[in-house]
Amino acid sequence: MPRIVVPGLLSLFILTSVAACQPASTLEPVMRPATTRPLNAPSPVSTRIAASSLTVVHTVQAGENLFRIAQEYGVSLTELARLNNITDPAHITIGQKLTIPLGTQPDPATATPTPTITPRPTETSMPISTPVPGGTPTPDGPQTATPVPPTDVNGIAIDQFVIMPPAVQANMLKIFAAGQALGRNARAYSKVGDSTIENPHFMARFDSEPYDLGRYAYLQGIIDVYLGSHARYSIAVHRGLHAWSLMNPQWADKDQCEPNEGPLPCEIRLHNPGVAIFRLGSNDVGAPDLFRQGMQDAITYCIQQGVIPIIGTKADRHEGEGNINNNILRELAADNNLPLWDFDIVAQTLPDSGIDPADGTHMTFYFAHDYSVPIAFTKGHAIHNLTALIMLDRVWRVLHP
Repeated sequence: MPRIVVPGLLSLFILTSVAACQPASTLEPVMRPATTRPLNAPSPVSTRIAASSLTVVHTVQAGENLFRIAQEYGVSLTELARLNNITDPAHITIGQKLTIPLGTQPDPATATPTPTITPRPTETSMPISTPVPGGTPTPDGPQTATPVPPTDVNGIAIDQFVIMPPAVQANMLKIFAAGQALGRNARAYSKVGDSTIENPHFMARFDSEPYDLGRYAYLQGIIDVYLGSHARYSIAVHRGLHAWSLMNPQWADKDQCEPNEGPLPCEIRLHNPGVAIFRLGSNDVGAPDLFRQGMQDAITYCIQQGVIPIIGTKADRHEGEGNINNNILRELAADNNLPLWDFDIVAQTLPDSGIDPADGTHMTFYFAHDYSVPIAFTKGHAIHNLTALIMLDRVWRVLHP
């Protein structure tokens, strides 16, 4: 157990969580944290020290990240990073000493939203409107210029990575109608995939933390539509996940899922989404037939449940230059008339395809999420999240013309 030192007080010992730390290619299942707090995390400290000037020292354990540590101590992720001079919260090391302020309240970024109590706007209260070139009238009569939304990301036209031909749109409407008849929540989406889309990197910031959309400010509408889904811990996101594990109960959260229920069915039952974003393939190297069948089984299940699968491609090249798994994903999207989020095409505009050279799998992190500055358009997670928002926005517009 790590030693925690409180200045001027007796030393305290607080049990810190040791999450399973598995390489991306492992076949061993890793349990996902519950929506209230991570599994295996310590129970909340029974007695909080009120004075905000007091601190403790936490030693980073295997499997921990800054987001979860902030959650465990009930402190602000932003303040924790600032206090420890951490410029990239995605990179902390085992054995690193972190100074933790006590007596502070968590900011929204470190609080895991509970979908069952998150208020959701009605269909008529929060419409998404696209800015119209030429401006809108002011009370005095003249028109004010309204910025025209960008039509590309890093020079790649949106229609090149958001693939939704007429047949796909028609099928989306069919699946959506079936989902609404089943009571699916049109304002909820689920994440389905491996560690490349786990919290806090994928979309979580849009539920609370400050961000700047820059020229893509129109995407605030779709952020508002899906509030509560962005930072939610998905039951169907695991480190080391394979396509064929989505329906396997061994990979399911035993505390939240029913017996013989796999991660994907469990996630759909708990979150009741209208849409599911798939990001898989990095761990499915060398077994293309298994990958294809696992993906098809998951796609079929989603469609039967009235959930629209959004098929996403990946940036890495674990299979070599053949790009086999991405091609399988593109084929499955076309064969099943499903929307394709071809992130791989945009990733190729980034240094190292947006992949952190340290491990060759995970994307480069950009904590600020400030799309008003050029550096955002060189970082993997920044562009990953931006293009995901664009994809969700385009899907929504088809379903709600």
